[in-house]
Amino acid sequence: MPGFLKRHQKKIIWLVVLSFFIGGVGLISLDQVGLFRRGPASDGGPSYAASVNGERISKEVAANALGNVVNQYYAYYQQIGEDPNKLFAGASGALMILQLQADSLRGLIQQALYSQAAAERRIRVDERTVDQTYAAEYQDLLARNGIDEATLANYLVSQGRTLADFQQSLRQDIETQLRNAALRQEVVGVVEPSEDELLAYFEAHIAQYDVAEEIRASHILTVEAETARTIRERLEGGEGFAELAKEYSEDVGTRDNGGDLGWFGRGEMVSAFEEAAFALQVGELSEPVETQFGHHIILVTERREAHTPTLAEVQEQVREDFVNEETSRRFEEWYDALYESSDIEITLALAEAYILQQEDLEAGLAAFERLEQSGEVNDPYLPYYIGRVYEALAVRKAGERDPLLDIEEPTEEEQAQMEDLLREQEAYENAALAKYLVALEEVNADEDFVNRVLMLDPDSASARYLLGKLLMERGDVFTAEEHFQEVIYKTPDHVPTYIASGDLAMRQGASMQAVQRYEQALALRPNDVTIMTKLVTAYLAIGYLGEAEETLRKIAEIDPGNVRMQIAEGELAHARLQSAVSERDGLLALAERTPEEEGRLAVLAQQIEEHAATAIARFEKGLERGGTLDVNVKLGQVYLLVGRLDDAEDEFRRVIVQSPYRVDAYRGLAEVHVARDQIEDALEQLSSALARSLDDAEKEQIAARILDFAPDDTTTRLRLAKALGKQYKWTAATREYAAVLEANPALIEAYVGIAEAYRWRNEPATAVEYLDRGLAHAAYTSEKITLYEEMLVAEQAVAGAGRALSSTGQDARIALARLCLDQGRDERAADLLSLVRKDDPAYRADEVRSMLIEAGVEQPPAELDESDSDAATAPEPDGE
Repeated sequence: MPGFLKRHQKKIIWLVVLSFFIGGVGLISLDQVGLFRRGPASDGGPSYAASVNGERISKEVAANALGNVVNQYYAYYQQIGEDPNKLFAGASGALMILQLQADSLRGLIQQALYSQAAAERRIRVDERTVDQTYAAEYQDLLARNGIDEATLANYLVSQGRTLADFQQSLRQDIETQLRNAALRQEVVGVVEPSEDELLAYFEAHIAQYDVAEEIRASHILTVEAETARTIRERLEGGEGFAELAKEYSEDVGTRDNGGDLGWFGRGEMVSAFEEAAFALQVGELSEPVETQFGHHIILVTERREAHTPTLAEVQEQVREDFVNEETSRRFEEWYDALYESSDIEITLALAEAYILQQEDLEAGLAAFERLEQSGEVNDPYLPYYIGRVYEALAVRKAGERDPLLDIEEPTEEEQAQMEDLLREQEAYENAALAKYLVALEEVNADEDFVNRVLMLDPDSASARYLLGKLLMERGDVFTAEEHFQEVIYKTPDHVPTYIASGDLAMRQGASMQAVQRYEQALALRPNDVTIMTKLVTAYLAIGYLGEAEETLRKIAEIDPGNVRMQIAEGELAHARLQSAVSERDGLLALAERTPEEEGRLAVLAQQIEEHAATAIARFEKGLERGGTLDVNVKLGQVYLLVGRLDDAEDEFRRVIVQSPYRVDAYRGLAEVHVARDQIEDALEQLSSALARSLDDAEKEQIAARILDFAPDDTTTRLRLAKALGKQYKWTAATREYAAVLEANPALIEAYVGIAEAYRWRNEPATAVEYLDRGLAHAAYTSEKITLYEEMLVAEQAVAGAGRALSSTGQDARIALARLCLDQGRDERAADLLSLVRKDDPAYRADEVRSMLIEAGVEQPPAELDESDSDAATAPEPDGE
């Protein structure tokens, strides 16, 4: 399994170290995003990327340096489970690539200057020192990552490199680092801080020496939740934590050490693990905690409270920090002067402009605009880069204006200054917007880019349409349609939005709405063959075969050789084939048939043969002319209808091989198995389809089909219930959740789901009843908390917004507060108890007060001292 929590760091270092010397993956990725196609033309241009005092840095070296940096990002993001391609996608990704190119090029220039300065000072590193340092670092690299040289060699071979290449690169890097360290020492000299300097530094940076709360904990990690529960029971029974960790923990990095994770503070672990661990007292065991790594049982063994140390306690660390900071400051001043006095030429125009922009926004803007006007580079994102600079200038003006806005009674001069700054800010924002709109026409927009446009111009039809498209692709269909409707309302002639809204309706199965959208688009753009072919598909989906045929006739008049038309003709034949097969099957199912029905069967047999032949011919023609995998799926469906099962299987498997996430191909293959009475194989394919589906309506269909053959499959029925709920089909969802609970009365997830469904059906009292039933089956604190939280939502719905809860709701608050106190979540407990008091100050008042004292919100009543106690109990005088 991947390294756990803090041990991410070790394996990330391992991957980054390797990626620094293995540039292939990074270079491939850069080529895929088009970096090398966006650079300046090479014909007649310099063959080098930069020149440093006459020493040239080749473009190949610059490209390799950039590839190495990108590879490090890829390694890091893959290791933490993120998609690195998203980092380099779209406009923001293009800008990031440019930034990395500029940074890596500056790094090469820096190393060239270091090398020249070291040569001038005759600084050389002793070979024996290099050899010794290299040997130590190399062995440490292997040891820290728990591998031997053979494993490293095999990994390198898999990446197209050799062990000798890696070792040589590592040695050269170590030699460079040692040389740079010697140069720094020569330039800076010895830094000896005085006591006053140390005290001043400590006081100025005191926050960084604050010691945060830390705990030391051990854990046992398992894949299965049931295994974790069993282990916890054994721990409660007195078995040793370390022994069980060694036997069962999946975390290979800690199990041999009894699961010990060492000391850690907040922010170092994944959130669920951290929340549970810091809620424990020393010696206390957690309930099983689920994270993306599995299920953890946590034992806190030591705790350090947060505190601020004195200078005496951290003097050595302060001295080290002061020396490091002062050394860096002096060395940076020396380097800046060296850079300014050197003869440096950068031939990568975009990188040069970006470097200028980092130093001076106006100079960088001028450089980018010169490139745009001259046409020297062909990067389609250039207007976007310029827009980002304009936006940065606008932000700067806003920052200059903010202090003036805080003045209660500004002078006339200050008021005029504010107005001037606002005008300049708006001018920069308008310039940024103009550049962004140009870029939107040329590049694939990402969500960040589109939102930037909408911040500057909320009424931009192009940007809102693109945002709707992005949301549609991400599966947020309701928000996507809201954006489309807003564009249509404000810009009723924006044809792409009608088309996108129609596409979304088709995806959701709302074919009639799709027809309306496509017809509206066609009215604005008559004779558009693309819109017409989409309209044919929508007509077919609602059974308007005559309208589909008439539209196809018009397409044939406009563009007789159009491949989409031929595919659409196949779809029409497919629809007629389905209708004929359905009618035939209905007649064949009759116990007795009339002569007329027998005659109809003969006619249908002929029609089926003709429609199938037409559909197959059109789809095959479409595939010959570049049709997509959609056509293969449709061809497979035709073969399935006419009983050519081997041909159907071939088509569906061909699609799966080329695109393993095509849900319709798995569904088609499942139906082939059903036709052969291979139900187990069919269920396997349907399960694959369900696992890959991202569409709730589709999930509903697949799950229902699985249940046709496996009605006792509770897991699938639960997924069906969830899919129905996400489509707001609450009545159907309650029916399925109820069936799940009948089969498995202990499934907490189903109680939560059915309660949500009843709330949406405006039956919150029934929701409360189900949640109360669920509490009887809840075995773990986390399950009880979930049920009580849901119960409070339902109880508030019963009472009405803002009204006091019933006694059932109050009891739920108190029970939930007790669970939170047991977990150390005192603040949440206090909030719940305060609500109890707010609704009814007398309700279980003593218990509520006791719990508030436990939460640290209230103080216990003051103890009476001995004399007070005596006075309180002494008899009253008799008055004589």
